[in-house]
Amino acid sequence: MANIKIKEGDIEISIPENEKLSGKIPFFNPIMKFNRDFTIGIAKIFNVRRFLDGLSACGALSIRMKKEIEDIEVNANEINRETIKFLQQNKEDNNVALVIHNKDLNLLLNEDGNFDFIDIDPFGSPVPFLSNVLSNARHNAIIGITATDLGTLCGRFKDASVRRYGTFSAETDFDKEFGLRNLIGYVAREAAKYEVGIEILFSYYFMHYFKVYFRVKRSRSRADETLKNLNFLLYCDISMSRRYFDIDGVDVNKNFCECGNKFKILGPIWKGKFAAQNVCDLLSKEVKEKTEQKILTLVKEEQNILVPYYNIHKFCKIAHIQIKGTEEIIKIADESGLRATKTHFDGKGLRFSGNVKELTEILK
Repeated sequence: MANIKIKEGDIEISIPENEKLSGKIPFFNPIMKFNRDFTIGIAKIFNVRRFLDGLSACGALSIRMKKEIEDIEVNANEINRETIKFLQQNKEDNNVALVIHNKDLNLLLNEDGNFDFIDIDPFGSPVPFLSNVLSNARHNAIIGITATDLGTLCGRFKDASVRRYGTFSAETDFDKEFGLRNLIGYVAREAAKYEVGIEILFSYYFMHYFKVYFRVKRSRSRADETLKNLNFLLYCDISMSRRYFDIDGVDVNKNFCECGNKFKILGPIWKGKFAAQNVCDLLSKEVKEKTEQKILTLVKEEQNILVPYYNIHKFCKIAHIQIKGTEEIIKIADESGLRATKTHFDGKGLRFSGNVKELTEILK
């Protein structure tokens, strides 16, 4: 099989030339460079000393991690025997010391969960691995999970969302944020089964995937505290009104929006912050790309308004209002004693602290 060389940072790795056509060799995706950049940044700021790349493929993350951080033990796991050959060759070509495992990840986690940082970047959903991660990871371990099943998480495939994540969903104008909050909510509920709480460090959406970094807190009280960040969401697809609510505090038979339309009940999803602002600041010192810096800036600002963003173009179309620029809207909101900010989820999106009526007044 012919090979090609791919460069990323200071490393060069070999992948099969026809890898995109092969069902046997995991592909190398250059778009995931940001994912790897942020993962290495997290490892640096939290002084990680023992790292597991749970689904290593050809080894890009593992090799970069070992190259870019001193005194770190990097464990690279890949179940596919053909891929292991590329992983081993890439390790030797880049002259790095990796601990290579050729095991099913769930089996490996049951044998050894004593890592400072476990990163799981599957093709699709991380659900098949979360139970073993959360039951075996030690207290204060950092977990990174990637999800690329956006159709399910974001509400396009409602039945799949119930099956896989236990969440009632629908298509919304804030679908990317719903998807991320859906994923974090599932992690929180799964963790609670093992009397584990989670501390969200940093989460984001980019192009075709979600990434969540969190710290494991092995404590019954922390698990209970974590679950307080779960809630249902009322959403009207006519007025675009949305708000969080406690399921035991609402009469579902009187569940109507001010416009007269019946609200959709979505969730349960994560209603809390999806990033720690101090972690955003620390990460900004570790990553170099302009797009990465922009993501960090926007994500940090977003934590001040937790109600899901509005797609302003769709909102103005429905309300028959002329579209204003986001900077103008933010200024008017500030002058009105309200808050508005941009979102990294959607270039046409805007987070707003008020309700639909107040947003309409600002846009007029």
